[in-house]
Amino acid sequence: MSEYINNIIYGVKSFITGMNLTLKHFRNKKDLVATLQYPNEKWPLPERNIGFDPSEYNVIRSRLHVDIDDCIGCLQCERACPVDCIKIDTIKPPKGSDFDCGKTSHDTQKKMIVPRFTIDMSECMYCDLCVHPCPEECIYMVGGPNEPKHEIDYEFSQYERHGLVFEFATATDQDIIDIGAEDYLKERKAKEEKRIKGENLKGVVHQEDSVSSALSDPITPVAAAPVAAAPVAAAPVAAVPIDFNIKSIDFIEDKTVRGTAKKAFMGAKRAKLEGAAMIDFIIAELDKASKLDDDIKNTLEGFKGGKN
Repeated sequence: MSEYINNIIYGVKSFITGMNLTLKHFRNKKDLVATLQYPNEKWPLPERNIGFDPSEYNVIRSRLHVDIDDCIGCLQCERACPVDCIKIDTIKPPKGSDFDCGKTSHDTQKKMIVPRFTIDMSECMYCDLCVHPCPEECIYMVGGPNEPKHEIDYEFSQYERHGLVFEFATATDQDIIDIGAEDYLKERKAKEEKRIKGENLKGVVHQEDSVSSALSDPITPVAAAPVAAAPVAAAPVAAVPIDFNIKSIDFIEDKTVRGTAKKAFMGAKRAKLEGAAMIDFIIAELDKASKLDDDIKNTLEGFKGGKN
């Protein structure tokens, strides 16, 4: 009995203690509540000592950045990337062209333009391997010894995944035309149209699905689905309840044919077909799949007259 009373006292005491703490934080919300309104508010990056001088080691590997004006299109970083998150396209002027591709900050004459330099940071493994082979030092991780070149940005959250795909190329369509690479623009447009078409794919529409949509569409008459509609002569029979369900198909010995018939049965159910109309639909589907023989057809037709 004493233990029971002690448990009650302990529970009440714990409740009061917890409520006092809650009220204390409620009265001093600005000072005591630790929640930040992320991502609009962020904690500052704390000072760290990892045993390396910051001038010799990237203490912060937040994300990759590219000074595209210094890129010569050598593709060294793309080849070094172990996860293929860097995609680069280059276009070289034809022989005899007077197109000037420009110079880098190291006075290196560019021999091609870069119409695409994409880095997908959602796939990046932050290995830093792409930084070292670059002859112009135009690709680097933000932070560390690169702080003078780019501000430290250690958090770059996005609401959508495609927000982590960064495009650094600045070559315009006019630059591509001036260099004589209209075919590149056509190929890029074809790829974009193919990508958009792929986004709109809805998969393969089976015959039973089209029958279901035809029956559910108030504008499309039911007669527009000839496979699902029952013959006129069978209409009086359809009004009589027929003892036919999915187990009725088990008389088919061939496993593949039986599976096709059961799939057609479920399609007819989704199309809300019953009785003779359902049997006609299954026969039509088996015939369409070239799996209908006279014995199966006669047996299925027999269900209409209640012979089975």
